[in-house]
Amino acid sequence: MALAAAVAALPAAAQPSLAAKPQGTFEGYVFGPGDVVAITVFGHESFNVTTRIKPDGTISMPFIGQIRAEGHTVVSLAADVSRRLTDARLLKSPVVNVEIGDYQSRTVRVVGQVQRPGIYPLDQPYTLLDILLKAGWVRGDGSRQIIIRRSGADEQTISIDSVLKGDPAADIRLEPGLTIVVPEPEIVYVMGGVMRPGGYPLLEGMTVGRVIAMAGGAAPGSNVRKFQLERDGKRIRDAKVDTPVKAGDVITLRVAGF
Repeated sequence: MALAAAVAALPAAAQPSLAAKPQGTFEGYVFGPGDVVAITVFGHESFNVTTRIKPDGTISMPFIGQIRAEGHTVVSLAADVSRRLTDARLLKSPVVNVEIGDYQSRTVRVVGQVQRPGIYPLDQPYTLLDILLKAGWVRGDGSRQIIIRRSGADEQTISIDSVLKGDPAADIRLEPGLTIVVPEPEIVYVMGGVMRPGGYPLLEGMTVGRVIAMAGGAAPGSNVRKFQLERDGKRIRDAKVDTPVKAGDVITLRVAGF
Protein backbone atom coordinates (compact mmCIF):
# COMPACT_ATOMS: atom_id res chain seq x y z
CA MET A 1 0.00 0.00 0.00
CA ALA A 2 1.62 3.21 -1.11
CA LEU A 3 0.93 6.67 0.14
CA ALA A 4 1.98 9.24 -2.46
CA ALA A 5 2.95 12.85 -1.97
CA ALA A 6 4.21 14.82 -4.94
CA VAL A 7 5.84 18.17 -4.36
CA ALA A 8 7.33 20.66 -6.76
CA ALA A 9 10.79 22.02 -6.13
CA LEU A 10 10.86 24.62 -3.39
CA PRO A 11 13.39 27.43 -2.99
CA ALA A 12 16.00 26.64 -0.35
CA ALA A 13 14.68 29.41 1.94
CA ALA A 14 11.23 27.86 1.84
CA GLN A 15 12.31 24.35 2.86
CA PRO A 16 10.38 23.11 5.91
CA SER A 17 12.40 22.86 9.11
CA LEU A 18 11.75 19.68 11.07
CA ALA A 19 12.80 21.37 14.31
CA ALA A 20 10.52 24.37 13.74
CA LYS A 21 7.25 22.46 13.43
CA PRO A 22 4.69 23.26 16.15
CA GLN A 23 4.61 20.66 18.86
CA GLY A 24 1.59 18.36 18.70
CA THR A 25 0.92 18.78 14.97
CA PHE A 26 0.92 15.81 12.61
CA GLU A 27 2.43 16.35 9.20
CA GLY A 28 2.74 12.77 8.04
CA TYR A 29 4.42 9.46 8.75
CA VAL A 30 7.99 9.98 9.96
CA PHE A 31 10.53 7.68 8.31
CA GLY A 32 12.82 5.43 10.29
CA PRO A 33 15.19 2.50 9.69
CA GLY A 34 13.55 -0.38 7.84
CA ASP A 35 10.96 1.70 5.98
CA VAL A 36 10.98 1.44 2.18
CA VAL A 37 10.88 4.67 0.17
CA ALA A 38 10.34 5.10 -3.56
CA ILE A 39 11.71 8.37 -4.96
CA THR A 40 10.77 9.52 -8.45
CA VAL A 41 12.16 12.57 -10.25
CA PHE A 42 9.67 13.31 -13.00
CA GLY A 43 11.19 13.23 -16.47
CA HIS A 44 14.54 11.95 -15.20
CA GLU A 45 14.34 8.19 -14.67
CA SER A 46 18.06 7.84 -13.96
CA PHE A 47 17.54 9.58 -10.59
CA ASN A 48 14.72 7.28 -9.50
CA VAL A 49 15.28 4.82 -6.66
CA THR A 50 13.33 2.43 -4.44
CA THR A 51 15.26 1.46 -1.35
CA ARG A 52 15.03 0.50 2.30
CA ILE A 53 16.31 2.95 4.89
CA LYS A 54 19.50 1.63 6.47
CA PRO A 55 19.97 1.08 10.21
CA ASP A 56 21.90 4.38 10.35
CA GLY A 57 18.87 6.21 8.92
CA THR A 58 20.32 6.92 5.49
CA ILE A 59 19.63 5.94 1.87
CA SER A 60 21.80 6.15 -1.24
CA MET A 61 20.62 7.97 -4.37
CA PRO A 62 22.10 8.03 -7.87
CA PHE A 63 24.39 11.05 -8.46
CA ILE A 64 23.67 12.43 -4.98
CA GLY A 65 25.11 9.72 -2.78
CA GLN A 66 24.16 9.07 0.82
CA ILE A 67 21.45 11.24 2.38
CA ARG A 68 19.52 11.06 5.65
CA ALA A 69 15.92 9.84 5.35
CA GLU A 70 15.20 9.13 9.01
CA GLY A 71 13.12 11.87 10.60
CA HIS A 72 11.64 13.03 7.29
CA THR A 73 8.08 12.75 5.98
CA VAL A 74 7.21 12.20 2.32
CA VAL A 75 6.93 15.95 1.88
CA SER A 76 10.14 16.98 3.63
CA LEU A 77 12.22 14.20 2.01
CA ALA A 78 10.95 15.16 -1.46
CA ALA A 79 11.86 18.78 -0.75
CA ASP A 80 15.32 17.79 0.51
CA VAL A 81 16.04 15.66 -2.57
CA SER A 82 14.87 18.50 -4.80
CA ARG A 83 17.16 20.96 -3.01
CA ARG A 84 20.17 18.63 -3.27
CA LEU A 85 19.63 18.11 -7.01
CA THR A 86 19.41 21.87 -7.49
CA ASP A 87 22.42 22.70 -5.28
CA ALA A 88 24.53 20.10 -7.11
CA ARG A 89 23.47 21.72 -10.42
CA LEU A 90 22.30 18.36 -11.65
CA LEU A 91 18.77 19.58 -12.45
CA LYS A 92 16.92 22.87 -12.51
CA SER A 93 13.57 23.03 -10.69
CA PRO A 94 13.12 19.24 -10.39
CA VAL A 95 9.74 17.84 -9.41
CA VAL A 96 10.12 15.02 -6.90
CA ASN A 97 7.64 12.42 -5.68
CA VAL A 98 8.15 10.23 -2.60
CA GLU A 99 6.06 7.17 -1.77
CA ILE A 100 6.10 4.82 1.19
CA GLY A 101 6.63 1.28 -0.04
CA ASP A 102 6.65 -0.48 3.32
CA TYR A 103 6.04 0.61 6.90
CA GLN A 104 8.44 -0.86 9.43
CA SER A 105 9.74 1.68 11.93
CA ARG A 106 6.61 3.30 13.38
CA THR A 107 4.05 0.62 14.08
CA VAL A 108 1.91 -0.87 16.84
CA ARG A 109 0.95 -4.50 17.32
CA VAL A 110 -2.63 -5.59 18.02
CA VAL A 111 -3.03 -9.12 19.36
CA GLY A 112 -5.68 -11.24 21.01
CA GLN A 113 -9.44 -11.19 20.63
CA VAL A 114 -9.88 -8.80 17.70
CA GLN A 115 -11.12 -9.55 14.19
CA ARG A 116 -7.82 -8.73 12.44
CA PRO A 117 -4.78 -8.97 14.73
CA GLY A 118 -1.58 -7.70 13.17
CA ILE A 119 0.95 -4.90 12.85
CA TYR A 120 -0.46 -1.47 12.01
CA PRO A 121 1.56 1.55 10.83
CA LEU A 122 1.10 4.88 12.59
CA ASP A 123 0.65 6.76 9.32
CA GLN A 124 -1.94 8.96 11.05
CA PRO A 125 -2.25 10.32 14.61
CA TYR A 126 -4.20 7.28 15.74
CA THR A 127 -5.80 6.80 19.14
CA LEU A 128 -6.61 3.47 20.78
CA LEU A 129 -10.17 3.61 19.44
CA ASP A 130 -8.89 4.21 15.90
CA ILE A 131 -6.60 1.17 15.94
CA LEU A 132 -9.22 -1.11 17.48
CA LEU A 133 -11.58 -0.10 14.67
CA LYS A 134 -8.87 -0.77 12.06
CA ALA A 135 -8.37 -4.19 13.64
CA GLY A 136 -12.06 -4.97 13.13
CA TRP A 137 -13.03 -4.25 16.74
CA VAL A 138 -13.10 -6.52 19.78
CA ARG A 139 -14.65 -9.92 19.19
CA GLY A 140 -17.64 -11.09 21.18
CA ASP A 141 -15.35 -13.31 23.26
CA GLY A 142 -12.96 -10.47 24.01
CA SER A 143 -12.35 -8.84 27.37
CA ARG A 144 -13.62 -5.38 28.20
CA GLN A 145 -10.18 -4.57 29.60
CA ILE A 146 -7.44 -3.67 27.10
CA ILE A 147 -3.80 -4.16 28.07
CA ILE A 148 -1.20 -1.70 26.73
CA ARG A 149 2.41 -2.87 26.83
CA ARG A 150 5.39 -0.54 26.45
CA SER A 151 8.99 -1.64 26.28
CA GLY A 152 10.65 -1.12 29.64
CA ALA A 153 7.47 0.08 31.35
CA ASP A 154 4.64 -1.37 33.40
CA GLU A 155 1.52 -2.59 31.64
CA GLN A 156 -1.46 -0.24 31.48
CA THR A 157 -5.02 -1.56 31.68
CA ILE A 158 -7.73 0.49 29.98
CA SER A 159 -11.46 -0.11 30.09
CA ILE A 160 -12.99 -0.34 26.64
CA ASP A 161 -16.15 1.23 28.05
CA SER A 162 -14.13 4.31 29.04
CA VAL A 163 -12.69 4.44 25.52
CA LEU A 164 -16.19 4.39 24.03
CA LYS A 165 -17.24 7.20 26.37
CA GLY A 166 -14.48 9.37 24.90
CA ASP A 167 -12.42 9.58 28.08
CA PRO A 168 -9.11 11.14 26.91
CA ALA A 169 -7.26 9.26 29.64
CA ALA A 170 -8.49 6.00 28.06
CA ASP A 171 -8.57 6.81 24.33
CA ILE A 172 -4.84 7.51 24.35
CA ARG A 173 -2.74 8.77 21.44
CA LEU A 174 -0.63 5.84 20.27
CA GLU A 175 3.14 5.84 20.04
CA PRO A 176 5.44 3.51 18.07
CA GLY A 177 6.36 0.20 19.64
CA LEU A 178 3.20 -0.36 21.67
CA THR A 179 1.57 -3.77 21.91
CA ILE A 180 -2.21 -3.67 22.37
CA VAL A 181 -3.57 -6.87 23.88
CA VAL A 182 -7.25 -7.80 23.94
CA PRO A 183 -7.30 -10.86 26.22
CA GLU A 184 -10.00 -13.43 26.65
CA PRO A 185 -12.62 -12.16 29.11
CA GLU A 186 -12.63 -12.91 32.79
CA ILE A 187 -15.55 -15.16 33.67
CA VAL A 188 -18.33 -15.14 36.25
CA TYR A 189 -20.32 -18.35 36.75
CA VAL A 190 -24.02 -18.74 37.50
CA MET A 191 -25.47 -22.11 38.42
CA GLY A 192 -28.63 -23.70 39.76
CA GLY A 193 -32.11 -22.34 39.08
CA VAL A 194 -31.46 -20.11 36.07
CA MET A 195 -32.56 -20.56 32.47
CA ARG A 196 -29.03 -20.73 31.02
CA PRO A 197 -26.44 -21.76 33.62
CA GLY A 198 -22.79 -21.35 32.70
CA GLY A 199 -19.94 -18.88 32.50
CA TYR A 200 -20.43 -15.25 31.41
CA PRO A 201 -17.88 -12.54 30.57
CA LEU A 202 -17.22 -10.08 33.36
CA LEU A 203 -18.31 -6.60 32.27
CA GLU A 204 -17.53 -3.29 33.93
CA GLY A 205 -19.92 -2.57 36.81
CA MET A 206 -21.50 -6.03 36.64
CA THR A 207 -23.63 -7.06 39.63
CA VAL A 208 -25.15 -10.32 40.81
CA GLY A 209 -28.52 -9.31 39.36
CA ARG A 210 -27.04 -8.50 35.97
CA VAL A 211 -25.30 -11.87 35.75
CA ILE A 212 -28.55 -13.65 36.60
CA ALA A 213 -30.32 -11.61 33.91
CA MET A 214 -27.67 -12.58 31.34
CA ALA A 215 -28.33 -16.20 32.27
CA GLY A 216 -31.99 -15.75 31.31
CA GLY A 217 -33.25 -14.97 34.78
CA ALA A 218 -34.58 -17.31 37.43
CA ALA A 219 -36.09 -20.58 36.25
CA PRO A 220 -39.74 -21.31 37.12
CA GLY A 221 -40.09 -21.86 40.84
CA SER A 222 -36.77 -20.15 41.68
CA ASN A 223 -36.32 -16.70 43.17
CA VAL A 224 -33.71 -14.25 41.90
CA ARG A 225 -33.11 -13.06 45.47
CA LYS A 226 -32.45 -16.53 46.83
CA PHE A 227 -28.89 -17.15 45.78
CA GLN A 228 -25.46 -17.91 47.13
CA LEU A 229 -22.31 -16.03 46.08
CA GLU A 230 -18.95 -17.77 46.40
CA ARG A 231 -15.60 -16.03 45.96
CA ASP A 232 -12.27 -17.79 46.22
CA GLY A 233 -14.05 -20.80 47.68
CA LYS A 234 -15.74 -18.79 50.44
CA ARG A 235 -19.37 -17.78 50.73
CA ILE A 236 -20.13 -14.04 50.76
CA ARG A 237 -22.87 -14.00 53.39
CA ASP A 238 -24.06 -10.41 53.01
CA ALA A 239 -24.32 -10.53 49.19
CA LYS A 240 -27.32 -8.81 47.61
CA VAL A 241 -28.66 -8.53 44.07
CA ASP A 242 -26.75 -5.25 43.58
CA THR A 243 -23.45 -6.63 44.94
CA PRO A 244 -20.64 -6.14 42.38
CA VAL A 245 -19.09 -9.38 41.16
CA LYS A 246 -15.46 -10.25 40.46
CA ALA A 247 -13.72 -12.65 38.10
CA GLY A 248 -14.20 -16.26 39.15
CA ASP A 249 -17.27 -15.60 41.33
CA VAL A 250 -19.87 -18.39 41.40
CA ILE A 251 -23.55 -17.46 41.83
CA THR A 252 -25.91 -20.30 42.61
CA LEU A 253 -29.69 -19.81 42.62
CA ARG A 254 -31.62 -22.14 44.87
CA VAL A 255 -33.47 -24.69 42.73
CA ALA A 256 -37.21 -24.98 43.40
CA GLY A 257 -37.93 -27.84 45.79
CA PHE A 258 -34.49 -27.78 47.42
